[in-house]
Amino acid sequence: MDIFDKILKEHSWKFPKGYPDIANKEDKNLLESIINSYITEAEEEIELEDDKDILGIKGGEGKDPSGGSQKYNDTIRFALYGKDWEGQVIPRPKKKYPFQKGSFSFSVDPLDKEIFDKLYPISPPKVGKEIGSEGSKGVGNGEIALYWLYQFSESAKVEEGRSGDDPDLFFDGDGVEVKAWDKHNGMHGLGRFGADKENLQLLSIIFGFNALATVFGQNETPKTVNPTNFTGPQLADAMEKVKEFKGLINQNEDLSSTYSVFKSIKDNTDKLYNTLSLSNDESSEVMAIKMANQLLQPKLERKPGDGNHLANVKSDGSIKFFNIEFSKLKDSTDLLNDFAVRQSAIALNFDKIWG
Repeated sequence: MDIFDKILKEHSWKFPKGYPDIANKEDKNLLESIINSYITEAEEEIELEDDKDILGIKGGEGKDPSGGSQKYNDTIRFALYGKDWEGQVIPRPKKKYPFQKGSFSFSVDPLDKEIFDKLYPISPPKVGKEIGSEGSKGVGNGEIALYWLYQFSESAKVEEGRSGDDPDLFFDGDGVEVKAWDKHNGMHGLGRFGADKENLQLLSIIFGFNALATVFGQNETPKTVNPTNFTGPQLADAMEKVKEFKGLINQNEDLSSTYSVFKSIKDNTDKLYNTLSLSNDESSEVMAIKMANQLLQPKLERKPGDGNHLANVKSDGSIKFFNIEFSKLKDSTDLLNDFAVRQSAIALNFDKIWG
């Protein structure tokens, strides 16, 4: 049935003759009024479909994407709609975003920036607390915004992490640790290693020999250099002193059996060489790189894990994913210039190693 048949069938009773007489002015005005009502109704339906398309619910797809985190979804609803958040539809990003092996970077599309900005500082509530209450300190800036960009554009299936030593998020099963540094390059903290007793003991051995060399008048060690404060080059300098003491013991083996101080030197150098798999012919720089890896890998193994990503999400919408590959860490010839320890906290230049 076309539109004219429909008009005649539904509205014929309104006309004195049972049909519109175009020569009759009143019939003509009535017919125009009926036609205009159909046009208005059609326009409203088109606008409704456009609204659904904008929200990502065209065709009745108003439900959240499969998987994801209900807590994160509800946190987004509260951030966008306030106290009337329950049951609201979360808008979909207008663009798709990349997720791939290797390191990569991009900027949030201008069409998605308004919602990204609203979500950037948002955190879900503390465990056991209601949506909209004080946010958890365990979720930093950018995490909810990044979750929305990928989960709701279906660029990746994103799951919440945080179980034990899990990274913050999982993208298609791959771990992603989220940071909110103000720049992608430069030195950034990995956290403290004070609880890592074995590595702290190894550093105490290394810098103990460095201090011992000062006592013997071989060099002057800066007071700020110790097992909890040093740069990569300073670690290499300390390793050079370890090599010298190791060589002394190797050339005078009877010293360690005669004098307790030399036995202590032998025991400590042996422990260091065995733990780090060092050889006598390695340079102090190579030895220092091995010690740096000994410190870095346990931190990175937990979050995000070898082969996974660390994502830095800046407030201006610039995002960089670093693919954390331990092989590049081991092979980095310039690692000592991109690594430091400050007050027991490890700092690393991610962009130089994995950029």
